[in-house]
Amino acid sequence: METAYDFFTNQTTDSFIRNYWIVVFVEIPRFFMGGLLVIFSILFFKSKGQTPERLNRMGAQILKKGVSIIIAMHNEEEAICRALSSLNELCTENKTIIVVNDGSTDDSHNVCLSLKKKGLIQHYIYNESRGGKAAAVNLGIRYVKTDFFVVMDADTSFDRDALNIAAAYFEDSHVGAVGGNLAVRNYNDNLITRTQQINYLLSITLGRIVRDMLGFYFVASGAFSMYRTTAIHQLGGWGFGPGEDADIAIRLRIAGWTVRFAFFATGQTAVPDSAPGLIKQRMRWDRSLIRLRYRKYLGHVLNPFRASFKLPLALSFFDIYFFTALHPFLFVGFVTEKVVLYGPSALLFIITTMFLFLIIDTFKILMVFALLRSQYHQYSLLLYVPYYTFYNIYFLRFVRLFAVCHELIFRGSYKDDYVPKKVRDKIKRY
Repeated sequence: METAYDFFTNQTTDSFIRNYWIVVFVEIPRFFMGGLLVIFSILFFKSKGQTPERLNRMGAQILKKGVSIIIAMHNEEEAICRALSSLNELCTENKTIIVVNDGSTDDSHNVCLSLKKKGLIQHYIYNESRGGKAAAVNLGIRYVKTDFFVVMDADTSFDRDALNIAAAYFEDSHVGAVGGNLAVRNYNDNLITRTQQINYLLSITLGRIVRDMLGFYFVASGAFSMYRTTAIHQLGGWGFGPGEDADIAIRLRIAGWTVRFAFFATGQTAVPDSAPGLIKQRMRWDRSLIRLRYRKYLGHVLNPFRASFKLPLALSFFDIYFFTALHPFLFVGFVTEKVVLYGPSALLFIITTMFLFLIIDTFKILMVFALLRSQYHQYSLLLYVPYYTFYNIYFLRFVRLFAVCHELIFRGSYKDDYVPKKVRDKIKRY
């Protein structure tokens, strides 16, 4: 029986292109473009002296008058203590911490009252009835008196210089929001969390660096993002989710503001440590992608005759449509084609295709290590890249495939309990 190695090494140029078209025409161009931009980033930041230390100093000056930090929480009595401890260690001075307790049923209320008495919280608002994250953030914005404010999750913690580095991007007066980088705090818990750390490095860190440089950056993460207060007041606050972090970024872009990604500004977040939890999270993310980019904003963004049309934003939508929404369908088509044409021998294609993806993933994670600071060089993660490649191809892509179909057919995002039912029933459907 022919081995996968023999099968692969016997390919001619023509047969390789024909047999591995998804790698040649989708993965390699995407990887090549991303690689060039990352190399350019390294050279550019070195030549301009844009080191984390310099960005930290720039941001400290921008935040000299202070910064507000909004934490919208729900049933996170333990997480809020860790979050405030992290904020207390930041080198950013003059912080106003605003905590909005969104209908928690645990002991969060008493914990927050105690923290406020200790001076760790400046403004504490308790909603007895849960209204969802967007409502909680909008309530918190009422207490913002500073030029800039941060939105974070209760389970987010920061590097000491994270807020200053993010603030440095507001030196450009056109910037309305800055998304921070995210790493996985609990990545050592098990195999599922380790693969998510690799996924965060490749999809969030590397993917958003590339999109930011192309002008395609489309979401300021709800776990860590900073906003220009006047820009958010102009929009009237956050819209209701799921996907409210992407929604506000799109609205800012339509209104003429720029949204940037601060990859040296790092926060740590906890990720699901079980397959059901991960599936639920990714289903929510991917369904929101279709609801916002396909249904809600398609006409605003892609119609060149509308005043809201912006070419970079339109291109970012095409990027999402092809590389995120359509990509899983292309891969299913690729596998189906091999099974139909080659029967049992299709297994050789599946094995060798995974090997090609493994090479690409390894190079991508090495590029991230080369770009980020040394403390994030988690080289032990390289041992898990083969598992990640399999997990990404045969698990995450099929979760996304199901999520996209489910949203297109059943509008599942409007039934997601991430947003309370009383809110879901009132929001406009697209």
